[in-house]
Formats: sequence, C-alpha cells, structure tokens
Amino acid sequence: MFNSSRAESVPGFRTLAVIVMLAVIGAFVPPAHAAGSCEGSSHEDALRLVRETTDALFAAVDAYDGVIADNPADARALVDRYITPHVDLEGSSRLVLGKHWKRATREQQQRFLTQFHSLMLRTYATAVTSYTGIKIQYLPMRDESRENFATVRTLIPQTQGEGVEVHYRLHCRNNTWKVFDVSIAGVSMVTTYRTTFSAEVRKSGLEGLIKALEQKNDEIGA
Repeated sequence: MFNSSRAESVPGFRTLAVIVMLAVIGAFVPPAHAAGSCEGSSHEDALRLVRETTDALFAAVDAYDGVIADNPADARALVDRYITPHVDLEGSSRLVLGKHWKRATREQQQRFLTQFHSLMLRTYATAVTSYTGIKIQYLPMRDESRENFATVRTLIPQTQGEGVEVHYRLHCRNNTWKVFDVSIAGVSMVTTYRTTFSAEVRKSGLEGLIKALEQKNDEIGA
C-alpha cells in the first residue's frame, strides 16, 4: 500500500513544510510551457512572490490563535488558498510520474492530478498545525544560466544547531512566476514522491497507484 510518510522523514519537515510550495526536482526538464515572454518581470518579482505568499500564510495561521490544530479542514483550506495558485500543479504531476504520465489516459491523468493535489494539501496542512513562529531569512539571489528562471534562497533558523536552507526554483511565463522545485537541506521534495510513486507503479501499475492515493485521501477525508 502506498505510504506518504516517507516525505515527512526529511529532517525538520513538520516545521519547514509550512513554507514549502509544491515542488518538482530540478534535475528533470521543467514543464514544456515554462518558457514565455517575461520582459515585464524580474528575479525580484520571484522573490516578492515567495516572501508575500509565506507572510500571508503565516498571518492567516496566526489568526487562528493556536487552535488550527483542531481544524484540519481549515488548515487544508489555507494551504489551498495561499499556496496552490503559485504552483504549476500539472507540470509537477507530469514530472513526478515521468514516463507514466505519457502512458496514462486523460482520465487517469485527471484523477492523479486531483489525488496528488489532495496529498500535498494534507501534507502541508499537517505542518501548518505545528507552525511555531518561523522567522525566515532571505539570502542573496544568484545569477541564472537559463532565462526566465530564478532561485529564491532562504534560511530557516533552528533552536539548536545551524539553520536549514530552503531553496525555491521558479520559472516565469507571461510575466507570471510559478514554483517548480523546492529543496530542504538539499533534498528535493518531489524526489521522494517520485521514488515512492515509481515503486508503487512497478508493483501495482499506474491504476493501482491512483487507487491507493484515492483510498488514502478518502480515509483521511482530504
């Protein structure tokens, strides 16, 4: 049976994931529609997007005055409201499934997209309920080798030891920045999901993976 707990084993995940947007491992080719005119946008706009999105999410969590842990549906709604609009969900789904996406029927693609979205909402909502007043440090941005791409580098201070670096990879199309990769302490989130999903497809086929996701989300009520 598919198990999503592997992603939560990343060091500091429950604390850090509240600020993490859906991600796609940078080693894979970004979505085909990543390119596009962005003459009116810049890397500073990518930085502003990450900063304003996380600030808005934190403010919304704070408004619950510490009781959001008792409202998982509300936590998922907050993540959906503030995070989902800035993520290339279909592009993420394509890259997480790899060759299996191309082999899937359109109906299977839509079902996977829906269930993957629910899985991510649930994962990040769990982290939202354990939000403890994170203060993000934004590091200087670096030049990119590819046009219309940007990396927003942040550091999350820890109560003990060194802080943890969280890097967001974004692409711009039609002057709109979307997150397509995020890494925590050098670990890409979707690398974990891709590995887990590939193992399930080998064992049960793509349909088996989708049904496992549907069952898991139904059980939890995501």
